[in-house]
Amino acid sequence: MSPKFRHVCAVSTLALTTALAMPATAQTAGEGVFTMLGRIILGAGRARVALDTPQAVTALETEDLEREQASTPGDLLRAVPGAEAFGGSAMTGQFLNIRGVGTSTSSDENRIVVTVDGVQKYFEQYRVGSHFGEPELYRRVEVLRGPGSSMLYGSGAIGGVVAFETREASDFLTEGSDTAIRLRAGGNSNGEGHFGSIIMAHRFNDRVEMLAALTRRFEGDYEDGDGTTVTGSNMDSISGLVSGSVRLSDESEQVLRFSASRWTTEGEQVPYSAYGNFSIFGNVDRTVVDESAQITWENPASDNPWVDARVQLAWTRSQTDQTNATNYPGHPFAPPYGLWQDSTYAYEGLSLDARNTVTMRGEGWENYLTFGATVAQRDRFTEVGGGGYASQPGGTSDTYGLYLQNELIVNQRLTVLSALRYDRTRLEATSGADASLLNQPIMHSGTAASLALHYELNEAWSVFGSLARTTRLPTIDEVFDSADPTATDPLGLRPEHARTVELGFSWTGRDVFAGGDGLEVKVTAFNNQFTDMITRTGGGVPFTNIGRARIRGVELEASYESARWFGRAAASAIEGENQVSGAVLGSTPANQITLEVGHRLPSRNVEFGWRGTFAQGMTVASGDYVPGYGVHDLFVTWRPTQGVLRDLEVQLAVNNIFDRYYYNALDVGAYGYAYSNPRAGRDVRLTLGRTINF
Repeated sequence: MSPKFRHVCAVSTLALTTALAMPATAQTAGEGVFTMLGRIILGAGRARVALDTPQAVTALETEDLEREQASTPGDLLRAVPGAEAFGGSAMTGQFLNIRGVGTSTSSDENRIVVTVDGVQKYFEQYRVGSHFGEPELYRRVEVLRGPGSSMLYGSGAIGGVVAFETREASDFLTEGSDTAIRLRAGGNSNGEGHFGSIIMAHRFNDRVEMLAALTRRFEGDYEDGDGTTVTGSNMDSISGLVSGSVRLSDESEQVLRFSASRWTTEGEQVPYSAYGNFSIFGNVDRTVVDESAQITWENPASDNPWVDARVQLAWTRSQTDQTNATNYPGHPFAPPYGLWQDSTYAYEGLSLDARNTVTMRGEGWENYLTFGATVAQRDRFTEVGGGGYASQPGGTSDTYGLYLQNELIVNQRLTVLSALRYDRTRLEATSGADASLLNQPIMHSGTAASLALHYELNEAWSVFGSLARTTRLPTIDEVFDSADPTATDPLGLRPEHARTVELGFSWTGRDVFAGGDGLEVKVTAFNNQFTDMITRTGGGVPFTNIGRARIRGVELEASYESARWFGRAAASAIEGENQVSGAVLGSTPANQITLEVGHRLPSRNVEFGWRGTFAQGMTVASGDYVPGYGVHDLFVTWRPTQGVLRDLEVQLAVNNIFDRYYYNALDVGAYGYAYSNPRAGRDVRLTLGRTINF
């Protein structure tokens, strides 16, 4: 155990000891107080409060998302322990990391599952990020950390799940109006960015309602804390969303829900590398389009305990088109290989998921059994210079999955959550791979199982723990990449296995500092033991298995609410090690804590506060030492209820108020400082919004 990790464990033990000194009878009043940990979690099966789940989960509601004034989806995760975005500030360079799982390679395809309205999203291209989207279109985000809460999404979701939900008409329609228009516009000083959005919602009758949204956003190149412009951090995008719901009859609970979204950006002579300071790759004209669509049938059948059904048909496509490459090595002569030729890269997926929950109750117990199946096809398309490309093989992945999850609650105190899953994939290369592998199906299958327990010791204290065994199946890129066919045996690539153990406790207090307030704390320790972990080889592009690797850590999440004060804390300490070589895993983030304190002035409809993000220095995989840092933000929200400004919402934030120059450890990672960009310096953001109901 490293000295740094021992220090983190000691701090966590001290926090636990201090928490144990809190009175067990603190929960005596103020039951109407709802903190962040008191929010309902929907993505892990049966709806339950975050504090009472036996895994680490976080829900971000609309008020949290809008207060961030985010430019990218990754910005929304800043207050979630153990989760963050890296790859820089440009939308097209963003990757996600949860609990030290998440790199910039195709190995992330099923290690971290990202969904938008249930549609699984993923994209992978050399020097381009994995996830795109417009924050203005989201109403809610759930982050499920670890495999124990991810069994409904896939056997390989070792890192966890990030589930985005888009806006719905009911978010804006009031009881007395059938039409609403929401207008928002804003700008920021660092990079001279701006955006504007319009949302229209309409209720046709008691059964049908729809929403349409359009957003345009521009972000210029930002300046770091030293005043240096970071080229390639700009963005110019437009996005749209259409969603709605239809209740099938006046008497029926059956509902059809649908949504379709599109995000696109075009750039002329943007850096070829969408993340990092890789100027050697030159520039390119690039168009990125990301699309999703889904239709879901729901039948809660509240009068029938045998039926609570949901069926979803989903489609997604993410595509980049690149032309007119310049300034690459050897330009203006012919490029040495196909990387800089005109090209198209795309992922397209079609999936069908069906599930049902059976409810059973008896004296002192209740049971919820969820079972379902998923059928999905994902196509990876690559065309470089009119043909395939060896390091970006095209192909098809067909997946079939069966899952079962059972939740037993005994005397409202003991919860036992168990899950099983089986997945089978059929991979077939269609271009770019070695000729001997083209159109030759390769099959993999794997199982996953988890068992989690949560026990309420009393009204204030709870303990929980879980054990999960997961299998991640190889992806198209990992199996068929033939840029260096001598570096590995594609047919010999084995599925990746992980065994995860989690232990934790939670504490709930009421009337802690003032009458009617609430304080809630949740601490989770985890250990991920990997065998046959799939990673890139040291010198070649293809992938190979590592014998053993380990990622372990501690997370703390706390939230406080009262009539006038609110606050939250999110902390994580994570250690990742290649146990064969002893090297630090390149996906290991810095130990970090985020603190937020806010105050409300109810008579003036104002709330304001401070947030500080503090990261510990660490030596990353490249061998570079990344110093620690502390970044301070201020925010103000004003919602006047009288006069000409009634119903206006004003949000002001100053991020990095001391103009700190700093690097994120994940950005530096395996490449080192030479190919990394510092984060943004001081940035003032102002957003104005208003909802008009008719």
